Amino acid sequence: MPIVNEISVNKVGFRPVLVDFQNGKIKPGEEGNLDSALYRNIEKETVVAVTNCNMLYTGIVDNENDLYNNFILVHNRKSGKVRLIQVDCCPVSPLLDKKSKLMDTSVSKAENSMSELKKQFGSKKTKRSVEQQERLKMNISTVKEQLEKTITDIKIDETDMKLVPDENDNLYRPKINRDASTREQVYNLEDLVPTSVLDTLSNEALNLVNSENLEEFGFLPFVTNNITRILKSLDDNKIHKLTIFLYIHYLMKFMNTPFKHVTKKFVVCDKSTEVNNHILNNYSSLNAGHRTRPSGFKDKALCYILVLAAIVMDYEVDVETISKALKIGTKKVTNTSRVLGFSSSVKNGISLVSLKLPLPAQVLMSPKKKKDKR
Repeated sequence: MPIVNEISVNKVGFRPVLVDFQNGKIKPGEEGNLDSALYRNIEKETVVAVTNCNMLYTGIVDNENDLYNNFILVHNRKSGKVRLIQVDCCPVSPLLDKKSKLMDTSVSKAENSMSELKKQFGSKKTKRSVEQQERLKMNISTVKEQLEKTITDIKIDETDMKLVPDENDNLYRPKINRDASTREQVYNLEDLVPTSVLDTLSNEALNLVNSENLEEFGFLPFVTNNITRILKSLDDNKIHKLTIFLYIHYLMKFMNTPFKHVTKKFVVCDKSTEVNNHILNNYSSLNAGHRTRPSGFKDKALCYILVLAAIVMDYEVDVETISKALKIGTKKVTNTSRVLGFSSSVKNGISLVSLKLPLPAQVLMSPKKKKDKR
């Protein structure tokens, strides 16, 4: 493979231009009959002109796309040197003169004459066809006037333009108190998981306190790390906090289980019937005797896990470990936390989301998507 010896980049003045004829191609051997030139117009655009004595082709060099440069490779067979030369690209089209208007007019007259002949001497079917075509013709100026009048009559209600929460937001995210004066008042634990449900995990929490090895419980690293911190703390409310993280453990286990394995006999928590039913009833739905888990429930689970973990861990949650535990991207976790009123930060090189007052501006979880698409 030849080695490039020189790269020619010309940032000032004109560069070679690759021309693309929009309505055809140059016949082989006709290149020598073409004359071309480059000009600058009033808008300081580079204009390409190409003529073959019969027709003039013009176009404007496209300099809008700066994401990449175009090059042509020139190989000198004698010296063996290879050069890359930067070029511009330009599509050119015929430049029609005023005679074309006369041609359009003559064509229009010919069409009208043909239509009149068909109406006078054509069959019934032909006459109906001509009449239908004439009815379909629109007066452009009349349509334009009607459109302008319609636009002026439209009144925009500014209240419709205000930020309105999507109904799915209230369905999938926990209830938030934006008027809270303390962080503890922003989310109410009872709205997330009833105390009566958490209390059924108290015996398992006591087993954690008395255990010397957490590996036997099969926790994910996110749960293990936080339970270890709770066990090492001197918090009097240790058992209650452990029950919350046990609930998080079972919820993560359920969300990570392929749904084809969630049969009628599936049990996500064998330590507590209340916890098992609470997770199944709140993070899946039962239709015609079959349980389903739409994608929205995954968002809901992430929201509730983030808030529950924050309540226990002084309102700070490690983004990376929770994303690995739920097998989702860190960006997804960060964006969801913003919907919940969390702020992003970095502490000791660890990406965190934390709950701080005053809460940031409200962000919708399910914004109306534009039909885009890149």
